[in-house]
Amino acid sequence: MMLLAALACIARWGRNIPLAEDWLMVPALTGHEPSIPEWLWAQNNEHRVALPKLVYLGLLAVTGDFRSGMVFSVLLLAALAAALILTVRRIRGGTASITDAVFPVALLHIGNWENLVWGWQLQFVLSVVLTGAVLVAIVRDPLPTRTTLAVAAVALVLLPLSGANGLILTIALTPWMLAAAAGRRHADPRGSRLAIAAGCMAVALVGLYFVDYVRPTWNAPSPGITATAKTALKVLGLGFGPAANGHWAIAVAAAGLVLAPACFLAARLALRPDGTGPDRVRAFGVASFLGGMLVLAAAIGWGRAAGMVQTNTLPDRYALLAVPALLAAYLALELYAPRNWGAAGQAALAAGFVLLVPLNTEAGFRWRDWYVAGMQRVENDLADGVTSDALAGRHRGFLLHWNEELLRTDLGLLRNAGIGPFHRLQAGGQ
Repeated sequence: MMLLAALACIARWGRNIPLAEDWLMVPALTGHEPSIPEWLWAQNNEHRVALPKLVYLGLLAVTGDFRSGMVFSVLLLAALAAALILTVRRIRGGTASITDAVFPVALLHIGNWENLVWGWQLQFVLSVVLTGAVLVAIVRDPLPTRTTLAVAAVALVLLPLSGANGLILTIALTPWMLAAAAGRRHADPRGSRLAIAAGCMAVALVGLYFVDYVRPTWNAPSPGITATAKTALKVLGLGFGPAANGHWAIAVAAAGLVLAPACFLAARLALRPDGTGPDRVRAFGVASFLGGMLVLAAAIGWGRAAGMVQTNTLPDRYALLAVPALLAAYLALELYAPRNWGAAGQAALAAGFVLLVPLNTEAGFRWRDWYVAGMQRVENDLADGVTSDALAGRHRGFLLHWNEELLRTDLGLLRNAGIGPFHRLQAGGQ
C-alpha cells in the first residue's frame, strides 16, 4: 500500500521538468559535458555524489524522463523495506509481526515527498539504501555468510561515492566489516581477504573525498556546541517525519526512548569482557551502526545549526537520513531486549509511525502544492511557446534560483535535444 501510494503520487503530480539540482544533469544528458569523470566527482554543496549522478544519468539516458529518478528511488526504498521485513522474520525463526509494518511506513510515507518526487534526491535515497544493506548484513546472522558479507562490502565501498552522509557511516561500519571478515577467515579465507580489501578501499575513498575539497561558504558556521547539540537531537526526532517540525520536544523524547535502550543493549554485549564469538560480532555491528547514526546526526547538527536557530525547522528531506537509526533500534530491541519489553518498544515505534501518517501526509502535500503550482506555471508558458530566455527569467526563482545563466543554457539544450515538453520552446531573446 505504501509503495502504491508513492507511485500514484508520482503518476498524478510528478513532472518531466527538472527542478533545482536536476538541471546539473542536463549538459551530461545532452552530450555537452566536457569531462564526465570530472563532472561526476565535482562537489555539490558538501557532497560528492558520483554514484547517484551516474545512476540518474543512466536512467535519463534510457528514458529521457526526469520522473525516472523518482520511480527508481521509490522502488529502491520499497526493496529495502522488503529486505528488512524478511530479515527480522529470519531473526525470529520465520515468524512475522504486524509491527514490522514500521519498515515500509517509515521509508515510504508521503512526508518523504521531497525525496520521493524529486529525481535529484536519489542522492539521499541511495545512501540510505546502501546503509540499510549493511544493516541487513549485520543483523541477518550472528556472523555474516559469504553472500551477505559480499553485499555489505560492495555497499561499504559505494557509500563514500554517495555524498557526505555516506562518509560517516563508512568510517563507523568499516571496523565491523574487518571484525566479520576476521571471524570468517578459517571458513572462507578468500572471502575474508576480499572483505578486508573492501574495507580498506572504502577508507581510502573517504580520504580521497577530501582531496581538493572546498567548504561551501553559503552555509553559516554553527553558533556553538549548544546549538549543534540541539540541532542534532532534532535531526534524530525528524526521523519520525516532517510532522516533527514544530513538535520537537515530543519527537526528540520519542527518539531518545527508542535509541537509548537500543544503544545500551547492543553496546553492553559488544563490550562484555567475557564476550566472544559471532554474537559479539553482530552486537558490535549494531552498536557501530547506531553510533555512526548518532555521529551523522551530530554532523548535520553542526552543519545546519545556524539555519535551525533562525527558522526552528529542518528541511523535510533530512527526515529520510534519520530513519535508519530508528529502524536499527527496532532490530536491536528484537535481538537484545527481554521479550516483553522488546515487543512493547517495537509496538510503540510502529504505532508512532502509523499514527503520524496523516500529519506526515499533510506535510508532504504542502510540498506537493508548492511543486505543482510552480510546475503548472512553467507548463502554461511552455504551451504558449515562450522563448527559453523568457522562461528562465520568469521561473528562475522556482526552477533554479541560484544560476539563471545555467538555466537559460540548459533550456536551450533540452529544446535542441527534443527532451520532454521543451521542444515547444522558441529560440531567441525576450
